[in-house]
Amino acid sequence: MSPEERRDISNGIWLCGSHSIEIDRDEVRYTPGLLREMKEEHERLISEELNSGQGLLRDSDLIAVGPDIVVFGELLGTSGRKWSVRIDHFVQGSIWTLIDFMESFSKRDPFDCFLVVNSLGDGRQLAGEPTWRRAGRSLECTFFVQDRFPREDARALGATLATSPTNDLMLENGGLAMVSGIASLPQRIKQTLSYVQGESKLNPRAGSRFKEYLDDFGDSPWLERWMKLDAIRLACIPYHDFACKTTYTLIPSVRYIESIEILDGERQGDWQSVRLKLEIEGVGPWECVVPVFMPKGAFPGRPCV
Repeated sequence: MSPEERRDISNGIWLCGSHSIEIDRDEVRYTPGLLREMKEEHERLISEELNSGQGLLRDSDLIAVGPDIVVFGELLGTSGRKWSVRIDHFVQGSIWTLIDFMESFSKRDPFDCFLVVNSLGDGRQLAGEPTWRRAGRSLECTFFVQDRFPREDARALGATLATSPTNDLMLENGGLAMVSGIASLPQRIKQTLSYVQGESKLNPRAGSRFKEYLDDFGDSPWLERWMKLDAIRLACIPYHDFACKTTYTLIPSVRYIESIEILDGERQGDWQSVRLKLEIEGVGPWECVVPVFMPKGAFPGRPCV
């Protein structure tokens, strides 16, 4: 191996002082292959723990306050339209970002005024500026939220264009194939998650931030948690379409999101298959696997979805 290869993070394994000495002294037992297996198994277990909310992190998770603040903390409780949150650590933004959010609240786009809680799989649009106070080494914040935005029964969803597993439009009886009702929901989810936020000049706030998170977190075990955070936003926070003069959630009929899983080995070009477990209006617990357009690096020309 070259010096660069030896120094690369992929060649690293982090151990305590005692076990690092034991491994260095017993090269017969602790072969490179065994060490790689140990590392991969440990990373798999930690990844599952992070994304399931079990183990040491069972009470805390990512929470988003608007588009620019993400914290690690816990939902302490709710009372009517008042939600209480403990903030242990700022992952994105800072206390100054939070204060600025509060002070400029009345001037902000309502679509950017939200609280999204990963552990709950749910979120709300804010009704007023939040408040905070110091609580030991943490912050305790109070958020005043809107009522849950009404969801359309998935069985009553109207028709939309159908696409194949390769994301091409399909023909049926000499015309474009259509799907409706619950059968149309995977298609609608795919369309929304594959639409990169900022891509449309008419609706720059619509779409997901999956590509942004893929670029930032890559194969990190945190990637699925960031994706879940954004999917909750798209499913729970009402979006006002000025062109159509109507308000709706960008992913329809989803009451809350239980989990999002990136399927290993299920990437074809810029399309990555993900599994979603959801609670659907009019249906109940439901899951699907959809391909999502998540290009890495420079943004290429976008295919039809």
